[in-house]
Amino acid sequence: MILSGFKHAGLSPRRRLAISALAAAVVVFVVVGIAVELTLLPKASSPGNVTTSATKCQATGSAGGSPPSTPVRASVDQLVKDFNSRDVSGMSNFYAQDTCVTWVGAPGLDGTYLGQGNVRILYGSSIGKTLKLNASITDYAEKATTPSNVTVLLTMDMRGNSSVVGGLNATIDATQQWNYNGGQWQIQKENWNYVTFKVQNPLPSTTFPQWTALKNGHNPDLISEKSFEWHAGPYIAALVYAFLGCVLAVGAMAYKRGSQRS
Repeated sequence: MILSGFKHAGLSPRRRLAISALAAAVVVFVVVGIAVELTLLPKASSPGNVTTSATKCQATGSAGGSPPSTPVRASVDQLVKDFNSRDVSGMSNFYAQDTCVTWVGAPGLDGTYLGQGNVRILYGSSIGKTLKLNASITDYAEKATTPSNVTVLLTMDMRGNSSVVGGLNATIDATQQWNYNGGQWQIQKENWNYVTFKVQNPLPSTTFPQWTALKNGHNPDLISEKSFEWHAGPYIAALVYAFLGCVLAVGAMAYKRGSQRS
């Protein structure tokens, strides 16, 4: 009895009209679903240039101008002081506008970050969440290509306490390319390798870490995990809306036919 309606060889005008109405409903649900998702989904104000951890920094800046008036070690020490003070703005000033920074071994923050703005977000997403931080240089060496271009190699021990993960400690091997330009030392290229990284309360994995970034005012495009799912989500949701719309339309037509026959 259920399948008896499908035994007709041809389609009546009423059935053709119903199929046309169903197709129109599908199109409407797809369009509306995509529009709603793209409108309501939060977005970062300035995505910036973000690459993956597989990309290597290519330094493009060059030192020039007057000879350095201060040694690069003074700027390195001040950078560490700002780090311990959790002064994100102060740290960011030590990075060139077109700086390239790579972090390896930092859970959730692995990647290459291009530009001073993204480096500011990076530090805001990390040291900005700490309640206490103490980093010290345990090994230091520098090699000057020119008086205004110096490569610094250092090892840093970091201890602290975070409102998110509790106690934390890490050992970092860093390589920095410092250029003296415009009367100050700035980092053109930097690699941080977290040799060890331990936390007291590891966070469980979340469905979309991008939501956490947005909640804290950070750029979700800096999060590499589940990037495809994050951007494809609105379109998948639209397809779900379309499917549900089809189900409702078919159910409504079946109900209407049943009422007419009775």
